[in-house]
Amino acid sequence: MHERTIELLRHLDDGRRALRAALDAIPPERRDARPDRGGWSAANILSHLARTEGQVAAFLQRMLRRALADAPLPPAPAAVPVLASFDADLVLDRTKKVEAPDFATPDVAMAADEAWSALERARARLRQVLLAGDGLDTSSLRQAHFLFGELTFEQWIAFVGLHERRHTAQLDALR
Repeated sequence: MHERTIELLRHLDDGRRALRAALDAIPPERRDARPDRGGWSAANILSHLARTEGQVAAFLQRMLRRALADAPLPPAPAAVPVLASFDADLVLDRTKKVEAPDFATPDVAMAADEAWSALERARARLRQVLLAGDGLDTSSLRQAHFLFGELTFEQWIAFVGLHERRHTAQLDALR
């Protein structure tokens, strides 16, 4: 497995463990209730993450399939850390409020357990897409992010992990 794939899988797995710990720290009976001060409930946060990750997995899968249908991608170059190529502070800084785009707004009818299951399905798909591109030079596969500009295939996966960490902090604040 290519070092960048290993880096991204570790990044995703570490973030998911932290998210699960933050969720587990919220009593189950409070996970579906919106906070008194307003904002999203734990269930809303999980639903938002599931929708976002599912959308990212879907368009990365489409990009990779189209690229491979045109011609084989060359082997990936020597490892350059992916996370170092992305300004994590842009995502993690919660002092700057970001309005979720329509496709990523939470399903307010979704309970926390259901949202967690949807998030797990989205992660499985994202991992599958990442592994399908393992060892290939995916640097030509790019898509614009509405805030961060053009991101590469691997930067999008790094973004997903950072985005999850941003919302892990939001879950922590619900305790």
